[in-house]
Amino acid sequence: MSISPQYRWALALLGALPIVWILTVSAVFGAQRPGYDATHAISELGQQGSANAVAWNVLGFGGVALLYAVYTFPIAAEFGRKWLFALVILQMITTAGSGVFSCDPGCPPVMSTPQGWLHTVFGISYFLVLGVLPLVAWRVFRQRAEWRSLASISLIAGLLLIAFLFIGPIVLGAERIGIYQRTMLIVGGAWAALFAQRLARRVRQHSAPPRTVPTAVRL
Repeated sequence: MSISPQYRWALALLGALPIVWILTVSAVFGAQRPGYDATHAISELGQQGSANAVAWNVLGFGGVALLYAVYTFPIAAEFGRKWLFALVILQMITTAGSGVFSCDPGCPPVMSTPQGWLHTVFGISYFLVLGVLPLVAWRVFRQRAEWRSLASISLIAGLLLIAFLFIGPIVLGAERIGIYQRTMLIVGGAWAALFAQRLARRVRQHSAPPRTVPTAVRL
């Protein structure tokens, strides 16, 4: 499917929105739920049997999956259907899967239902991809002059995310899993916003009409 450069520019900017979307929508849904705060897992908003679970899973996880889906088009145009493209596809799949399969009530660390376990698999996979993506981008960016200035930031972001992925649960504990999730999302979202902004600029450069040098007027 071919998309014109002017639309790819808009789709590139959408790459900054998935994490902003899930944090914003979770804040809105969380405010409507008594006793819910930022220490609670985001997935509790769509846990099995809870009020507004379907609405959250569709608007929250489903909305994020849709944003990732359209973001794959400018990624493929700039980098081809390679690792960066595949990882964004995985982000789409894992967020969609998190919405299709809800966690058990309370989202405990150890689930008791097949649906809850599938939610755990999709959720852990998403956060793993969130950390791996900047590291893969770092390797890709080093090999392309027009992207090299973003390589160091990508390496730092990836190392921070991977470190916190394993250290965060130990430091914060299961009772503050929501803080852990939101910290990961904020760091990953900040890097994604830089990436999306640079990608949009690249798309605009490709779509800009070539400069013409006026020919000298002969007398």
